Amino acid sequence: MMKLKTICCLALTVAAAGCLAPQAKADSIADEMSRAMFNESGDFFRNTGIDRQATLLLGLSYPDLEAVGDARSVNRVYQEGIRQRTSEPIRTADLPNPFNSSILTNPRQPGLKN
Repeated sequence: MMKLKTICCLALTVAAAGCLAPQAKADSIADEMSRAMFNESGDFFRNTGIDRQATLLLGLSYPDLEAVGDARSVNRVYQEGIRQRTSEPIRTADLPNPFNSSILTNPRQPGLKN
């Protein structure tokens, strides 16, 4: 009986530690963007409630300012995603220019007067 009690306590301890441990899996950029997009302004279902309608009628919230806040959140998530993917700006070499000379410098072209 004592062994069963010890095993149960050990199993509960391991299960509790697993539940309380921080999540190692990071959210995807799409999840972060969705959360940032509807952070302040909410989605359709949240905005059709009676409490939301009352706050709009009483002037306690302003949808345009909520949209601005959401845009700032989306920009912050975007900038952070870019910063994590590239630590420095991506630079590429210029393509070779096929127009290295002018037609005026080639006197053998027909129709040009020297």
